[in-house]
Amino acid sequence: MPETSMVGTARRAALWAALAAATLLTSGCAGWVRDNLTQSPTPWRRIQPAALPVTLGESRDFAIVAARMRDTGTIYKTYNVALGNPTTLPGENRLTIDVQTLPDSLFGALVQPPRVFPVPLYTMETLTVTTRREFPDMKVKVADAARRNRYGDYDYATAQDEQNSCVLAWQLINDHKRVLPERIEAVRVEYRVCSVGSNIRALLAPFDGMTLTLPETILDAQDLGGM
Repeated sequence: MPETSMVGTARRAALWAALAAATLLTSGCAGWVRDNLTQSPTPWRRIQPAALPVTLGESRDFAIVAARMRDTGTIYKTYNVALGNPTTLPGENRLTIDVQTLPDSLFGALVQPPRVFPVPLYTMETLTVTTRREFPDMKVKVADAARRNRYGDYDYATAQDEQNSCVLAWQLINDHKRVLPERIEAVRVEYRVCSVGSNIRALLAPFDGMTLTLPETILDAQDLGGM
């Protein structure tokens, strides 16, 4: 076969391969792309506290009662932790953690499921709706200034009545320079607790003492001393 014919055959083969790859990406061949684009969360499953990606500061009132998790695609893992509740108020004391990882392939980057948490985490409108639902018949106040733990600033709201106090704190952690490994895109943490009395600092203490324990190593607390 002449050399020019061999070159032409090779070029046609490369062109067909490129077209086939493009078709796979756009048509959802064998359901691969389509299934990932419409992926829904898996059912919740119970886990042991040791399997959580976070530990809280010690608290007698807010010990871990139960923990569960679910996945959304291969990108998001959501953990829900029920905490002790020394009050008779409606609602559940809890900690919620969403871990967003980076896809490990080009296909994964193209077909990520929708983000499981909004950015910003709250607007004044959505925060008002949430606090009314969480703390009915209580006086709610959004803190004027952010508070700080070892992973940076976080925002919070308080709620009080004649006997009880509550806090709702939320934080988006996406500092790769000092905190997160490259494979973890972001961590969202939300903390809701109520207790008898009016000591807001005591309610926030477990969140202030929170430590991330993600499967991939993150910087130790002492490495963040300059924050």
